[in-house]
Amino acid sequence: MEGESTDLERSVLRTAVWFSLFSYPLTAFELWKWLMLPGRLYGLGEVCAVLEKSRWLEGKMFKQDGFYALGGSVPIAGLVKERHARFLDAERKFRALRRAVRFFSLLPCVRAVGAVNTMAWWSTAPRSDIDLYVITRPGRIWSSRFWLVLPFLLSGRRPAGSGSEGSVQDPFCFSFFSAHDALQLESLCLPRDYYMSFWVKSIVPVLDRDGWFAQLEATNRWSSKVLPNVRLRTMHHRHCLARLPALVLQPAFLEPMLRRLQQRRLPASSGELANVDTRVVMNDRTLKFHEGDRRAEFRDRFEALFASCV
Repeated sequence: MEGESTDLERSVLRTAVWFSLFSYPLTAFELWKWLMLPGRLYGLGEVCAVLEKSRWLEGKMFKQDGFYALGGSVPIAGLVKERHARFLDAERKFRALRRAVRFFSLLPCVRAVGAVNTMAWWSTAPRSDIDLYVITRPGRIWSSRFWLVLPFLLSGRRPAGSGSEGSVQDPFCFSFFSAHDALQLESLCLPRDYYMSFWVKSIVPVLDRDGWFAQLEATNRWSSKVLPNVRLRTMHHRHCLARLPALVLQPAFLEPMLRRLQQRRLPASSGELANVDTRVVMNDRTLKFHEGDRRAEFRDRFEALFASCV
């Protein structure tokens, strides 16, 4: 029964349940870092102690090679092996991304780029997209998207359904853009939008000219209500590459033409969903193309599974 457990035990279990949706085992440090909805701030030592001593968690969570996971149909050893394999695939994808960042830095109105979704967790499969979030200068969001997408479209490195044919290894997906005067993302959240909190907190910066990811974190403090222990990921030294001189490709007079050109080329389904809800958002400050948005599904599965465990 819920009354027989402590707030910390429920928070640890809650975190394990969430990550079980993605078959992602966690270390003790990661369980502390991503602790979901705790009643207060807990130290790493407190989390380690409850993992070792809690009788309430026995039979609910299992440990293998330093990783913890919710008990389920897949043995934890298999989950750990799969996490290692996905990490190696993500490392390969990050090498491709670091090469691409040299091109991104040519565009003066592209102010910041971060890896998101499975890339942010180093948990990708060979056919997974290289998902990116882009922060642009106000008034240049459409031209930024055009020049970022064009070389990958011409080289066949876009996701299936975005101009490429069949499955493509390591496709680049530019599906979320914000002008840097539109970094407040709470308006895009669903009720109890756990996924969006994890999304904001997990971004991996690969280009950040003016500290815009710090501004993103400061503007979206609502995500800390779900994940109070997580702090902004700083730019890793392996992602700090020498930049090339900027190209003059984004004069203001081109913006309306590039907006119309891209809107005409978008799939009909994107046009139908545009600005109906938060799946597809298209305006001059935010571009979000997530037709297959599964946030509500993850929320409902998480809440049902957690309720069955306590």
